[in-house]
Amino acid sequence: MRQIARQQLTLMMRSHWLAGFGLLFSALAVLVAFLGNTGSSGFDGFNRMTASLLNINLLLIPLLSLLVGSLFLSGEKEDRGLMLLLTYPVSPWSVILGKYIGLFAAVWSVLTFGYGAALLVIFFTGGSVSVSLLILFYLYSVLLSAIFLSLAMLIGVISKTRFQALGVSLIAWAFLVLFYEFVIMGLSLIMLKQWLLPMLTVSIFLNPVELIRVQSILSLDGASVFGPRLYDLTIWANGLTGKILFAGAVTLWAVLPLLYTVRRIKRGAVDEQ
Repeated sequence: MRQIARQQLTLMMRSHWLAGFGLLFSALAVLVAFLGNTGSSGFDGFNRMTASLLNINLLLIPLLSLLVGSLFLSGEKEDRGLMLLLTYPVSPWSVILGKYIGLFAAVWSVLTFGYGAALLVIFFTGGSVSVSLLILFYLYSVLLSAIFLSLAMLIGVISKTRFQALGVSLIAWAFLVLFYEFVIMGLSLIMLKQWLLPMLTVSIFLNPVELIRVQSILSLDGASVFGPRLYDLTIWANGLTGKILFAGAVTLWAVLPLLYTVRRIKRGAVDEQ
């Protein structure tokens, strides 16, 4: 598994596409950090800079993770390289986990470089943003990449070609990042008032983007952005039960797609035999 992860990381680091995305993400992070410290800082935790970084992360990190994971895995499947690797005395779980670790390490390096550059800008411009809050924000970004890389592995296995993996990844990204909240807003208009809060609570756990968004805002002391109507939700989410459910939901989102991916590969290998 270690050799597979190392090989996958080496291939990713040689990718010009990943390097281009890393430069784009770093440039946006530096720009947001610089502009965020040129004006008023707003709240102590959740201010203009962290809000902008949150939006960048929720747009770019899922897209990067989905495309990287699905295209690489579907490409190996299409070229028969994955099937060849499974003929060696190595378990399907070791293959998938090794590739996942290699892909995660590559995406993590991009995030680390981008946030490191942003912290340097804050340091040299004399910004007043708490470094501990940015580190916490960075950890949530890593969690987001871990979840979507897991989903990407599943998409890569169920897709027959790179083109199909690309299409499914873009559809999944558009729905989870762009259209999901509009669906929830539409449901809230036709739902009874007493069912509104439970529906919004469940909808958060059904979408990893919303899960990370809400938890990031709450951790950065930005609960006031939800308004007084969702005060009960913020109190519950900040409590022990909310934190336990958040940790459990993140774990399920990251683990279940990988488990199903391994199951599909085992079933495919058996069918070929």
